[in-house]
This record gives sequence, structure tokens and C-alpha cells, in this order.
Amino acid sequence: MKRFQILVSFLFLSLMVNECTKSNYDIDQNNRITYSISLGEFKTQEEAGKIKSILENKLNSTLKIEKSSKNKYHLLSGEFVSSFEAGENAFDFYSNSLIKDYKIVRNGKPVDDIFTNVLFVAKYLGRPSVYSYNLLTKQSSIAWSKWQRKVISLNYLPNKESAFITTAFNYGRESSFPYIHEARIYFLNRANEQSDELVEPGDGVQLYTYWESNDTFKVNFTKLDTINSKTVLQNIYPFDINGKLGFIQNRKYDLLQHGFPAVPKRNPVYLSPNKDFQFRNVRSDNESNIYLKNFKQRSEELIIATKRNINDARWSKDGNFLFIITDNTATDSKGIKAEKTGEIIIIDAVKMKIVRIFSGFQFENVLVHGKLLFFDERLKDIAQIAVYDYTRDKLLNTISIYGGCGLNNLPM
Repeated sequence: MKRFQILVSFLFLSLMVNECTKSNYDIDQNNRITYSISLGEFKTQEEAGKIKSILENKLNSTLKIEKSSKNKYHLLSGEFVSSFEAGENAFDFYSNSLIKDYKIVRNGKPVDDIFTNVLFVAKYLGRPSVYSYNLLTKQSSIAWSKWQRKVISLNYLPNKESAFITTAFNYGRESSFPYIHEARIYFLNRANEQSDELVEPGDGVQLYTYWESNDTFKVNFTKLDTINSKTVLQNIYPFDINGKLGFIQNRKYDLLQHGFPAVPKRNPVYLSPNKDFQFRNVRSDNESNIYLKNFKQRSEELIIATKRNINDARWSKDGNFLFIITDNTATDSKGIKAEKTGEIIIIDAVKMKIVRIFSGFQFENVLVHGKLLFFDERLKDIAQIAVYDYTRDKLLNTISIYGGCGLNNLPM
């Protein structure tokens, strides 16, 4: 009897260990589910195998065949941690004419290609909303819109997986004074296409957004003091990368002493992500002298001298390209004052040379997107977005929507 009890206990413990091991294995497998590029779906494994051998030579990459739940065979390339990374690699194949079509899949099922579909702001049914631009079809479609909500700003997370959207029931200017009615802040999760309302700041006169760091997004909302007309109140809403609200800061400004709260200036990124290069701006004789330093070669060269001030600077993800945005200035031509315009200077840091200079527009916002650079082009009644491949120095397209469009916002 005692021996029987010991045997039963041993079996029970064995089952518990196996169950725990299985659970841990399942959890580990679930966490290891990765994204892949599907290069085609085939009825038989033999058919997939024929295409596999052809594409492996073409792509110089090892592909795998995976059976789907519908008893079909996917030809897959790579394992990536996100849809964005998979899409970035797939679009690179596509841009180099190595493949004609593809899908992003996870666990054998198609998912949204976050890289190929780029968000921007344009009007839908007369109200500013969020659109999506498809890099393959070069077509735009509505991505997010709410009744009685006008989008003020759109801000991507650094990984492009989600975005913060600020809105209002209405906003604009009345007698040259700005107003914002019923402001609300949303968090858009692109993976499941769901948006959550985070906070409702209410009525105010100023709203601006910025990334304080890679993991802290802030919305500064200014409103009039209902008790003292000489002061304005500012609430600062901090959010983490999951949209969670932190401690709200409150500030009070005396309009006579401090004036209206100023929007913080942009901070140019001087050091490249790979830490191989660094640029510096030396102001001399009313000129901006842009020097580029190569740490590996222990060298520094003057790249360009311009009369314009430097407004912002960004780098490509690999750190090999530098994008410098100048401020907008007006130039007089035969006594006629022209509209203010700026420049975007594209610099190949490895070759230490200028690739191209874009001019003739106001360049308010830029988006570094893989090997592409998106940037706003604004002038008078023009508000459009340029799509530029900086590695090939090729302008791919210009996004133009009736009523104007912008990467982060629309002109007031």
C-alpha cells in the first residue's frame, strides 16, 4: 500500500513537472513568434520548392517553406521582431526589383504592413483626419477619423508601431487670437487598429507636442485663467510609449512679465546613431558653416556654408546620411519680397559630400522611414508631402490631397 502511494505521488509530480514544462515551452514559443516576408502562396510543396531555388539565388538569402492552416505552402524570407522591420526589408527587395509582390505574415497569418503604410494628416469629409499612404500602390486611404473630431497633430512612436493623436471639436483663430475647443488626446495602436482616448484637456488657446526622450512623449496645453485675465495656465501631460499618463505638471505664466509660453525649439541631433560621425555648426560672418567629423578616419571637413540658420538635423538609422533642415527666410528680388522658404540638405556622411539640396518650399516636418525621407512641402496654398529615396537620390512621389496634407499637422 505504501509502495502504491509512493508510485502515485511520483506520477503526480511527474505530471506537474511536464505540465509546467509544457506551459513554459508554450509561453516561450509564443514569445518567439516572429514576422516574416511571404513571397508567395502555393498549392503544393513541389511548386513552392521550384520558386524557392530561383529566388534564393536572386535574393542571396535562404528561404523556407511553411505549411499554412489552409493546407497551402508559404514561401518565407527572414525572421523579424516587428511588422515594421519585416516590411522595411521587403520594400528594400521590391525597390531593387528583386521581387514584384509580398505580404507580411506572423504565425502563418497575414498582418498589417506597418512600414509600407505611412500615416499622415489630411481632410476627410471636411475635417482633418489620419490617412495612410501605401508605398507599393502609391494610393492614400482614410486610416482614422472620428465624428466631431479634428486632428491637430499626429506623432509616431520611435518604433512606428503606434501613434499619439491630438484632436479638438474645433480650432482656429478668432480676431487673430487662437482657440481650441474640447481638446482630446488619443493613442492609436496600429497592430490592432484600435484607438484609446487618454485624456480630455478641454478648452484652451495653445497645444503643442514633442518627444522629450525616446520613451517620454509630452503634450503642452495652455488655457486662459478664468479668474485673472493677465495670466495663462499650462498643463503638461507626459505619456510613456504604451500611452500611459504620468504625473501632470501645472505652470502659471504672467503675460505682462513672461509673455505667452513659447514653443520649445527643435534640438538638432549632432552625433550619428552609429557614433561614426558628428556634425557641428559654426556661425561666422552671418553664415552657418557645417563641418562633418569622421571619427574612424580622424578627419573633419567643411561640407557647406549657408546664410541660413540651422533649424533641425536628423540621421538615417544606420548613421550614414545626414539631413539638415534650415529655417525659412525671405529673399528680396528687385525690391519684391518673396515668400519665406527653407532648404533640406542631404549629406552622404561616408563620402563626405552633399547629395542634393531641396529648396523653394517651407520644410516644417520630416520623417526618416527606412531608406526613405518624407518631408512636408508648403508654400502659399500648397501643402503636400514629398517621398524621397536618399540612398538612390530619387524622388519617388509627391502625396497631394485636396485641401492639403502634412506629416504631423495641417497649416492653420
